[in-house]
Amino acid sequence: MSIQIAFEFLGIAGSLIICGSVIPQLIRTYRTKSARDLSITYLMTLMTGIILLTVYSIYVRDLVFIFGNTLSMLSVGILMLLWRRYCGLR
Repeated sequence: MSIQIAFEFLGIAGSLIICGSVIPQLIRTYRTKSARDLSITYLMTLMTGIILLTVYSIYVRDLVFIFGNTLSMLSVGILMLLWRRYCGLR
């Protein structure tokens, strides 16, 4: 196995871990039907950073980070929708 392939696997593993880190919060928010402990400012800031990283990774054509950032955007986007549903203005 070449060093490049080993580092690609490290990048993929890191991306999956970061993407998966939000899953327990998604499950908890959905089960409890409460998002009052979540900061919408944090979620919006995180989403902004992920979007910027996605644009950059598309520019440099790094498939590992395009994949990881896209999954992160999806996860955080779902969490933002849950926040809006349970805490947002009605």
